[in-house]
Amino acid sequence: MIDKILKVLKEQQISDYLLSDTNKETVELFFIKKNLDMRRAENVHSCSVTVYRDFEKDGVRCKGESGFVVEPSSTEEEIGAKCQKAWLAAGFVGNPYYELPEGSKEECVTVKTDMTQMSLEQAAGVMVKALFAADDQEKAFLNSAELFVEKNSCRIMNSRGVDVGYVKYNVNGEFVAQCREPQDVETYQHFSYDYLNTDGLTAMVKETLKMTQDRAVAQAAPATGVYDVILSDEYAATIFDFYKDRSDGSLIYQHYSDYKTGDFVQGEPGEVTGILLNLDYMPTVPYSDEGLPMKQLPCITDGVFQNIQASARFAFYLGVPATGRYRKIACAPGEDGFEEMKKRPGLYIVNFSDFQMDSMNGHFGGEIRLAYLNDGEKITPVTGGSINGSIFDAQKDFAFSREIQDTSKFSGPKAVLLKNVNVAGC
Repeated sequence: MIDKILKVLKEQQISDYLLSDTNKETVELFFIKKNLDMRRAENVHSCSVTVYRDFEKDGVRCKGESGFVVEPSSTEEEIGAKCQKAWLAAGFVGNPYYELPEGSKEECVTVKTDMTQMSLEQAAGVMVKALFAADDQEKAFLNSAELFVEKNSCRIMNSRGVDVGYVKYNVNGEFVAQCREPQDVETYQHFSYDYLNTDGLTAMVKETLKMTQDRAVAQAAPATGVYDVILSDEYAATIFDFYKDRSDGSLIYQHYSDYKTGDFVQGEPGEVTGILLNLDYMPTVPYSDEGLPMKQLPCITDGVFQNIQASARFAFYLGVPATGRYRKIACAPGEDGFEEMKKRPGLYIVNFSDFQMDSMNGHFGGEIRLAYLNDGEKITPVTGGSINGSIFDAQKDFAFSREIQDTSKFSGPKAVLLKNVNVAGC
């Protein structure tokens, strides 16, 4: 398919382009309770094409771009029509000029994990066992689940010599836990790992079954007030999305982020009484979407911003090295034990109806589905109410657990303690 596309691009005299040829193999399993309801296997092949067009607008040099997708069944005539349409569209995109990445042909890289030595079906079998290993509670149970094991093969080429590729595996899915007594409640969870994280998945199911059972008996909302709040797992990871997003070259160039290398980003250094941030960009694939080599890079060291992560376009505008855009960030853990953190007076929130971290204004918040209120004497499951806070205030007093979590998008402390957070309750 690539040869056919290259032939059409040459015939149409399109000199600047980017091709991303992908082949996705999946094994998909669907369960009703513990019974396999449906098994499906897919193999999807497609190629995304981006064409670039240099032109001047009002005396300013511009580089426009437009893309389309080619399926294996596409004819040369169909590809040619899409090329013409994209070329015309690119002429209306007046981005300031930038240089495309340059490179050479490299050997295809396989991202080594414990899945590379087995079939997708075997990997799925391992994770199914982990999924249902903790489904032994008396009142709460898994009422449905979906599991996907994927093998993604990608080849990236451009008109400046880049020709690289990689093979990467992933396992992801979702499940719903249910408890019918004393009230019927459900808890939805999703997961994604780049290796066979059986322990992590079993622990997630076990914790979800417990929280679902506790949610069924929770009645009252916490009293309105200011609390020390503990967030764990995906909610803890979401807090760090703020720093990953603010370090993106596109936000910095457009002045949505004020991050500058060498700046302290946790407020004023003298005001920080909690842990200092140490974050790294973590590559999940060997090459970016543009074929840029990706490696582990420091993002923030002891609260000081180190490196902008940027595509070729925004790196060119900012005058910094092009790193590619990272999907995963790692945070150094803290020294506090998770169980000890939960023994302190405060609110440990284990489930929101929706929790969001706004990377533009630093606001975080969500509606509470289940939390554990520790009043210093006893721990009570509560439901209802919401939290509202600002990362600019919270980051001065961070406390992290020494226990860690590792998913496809985050590696770092399992739990984060945020002090003096506003809670709207009863």
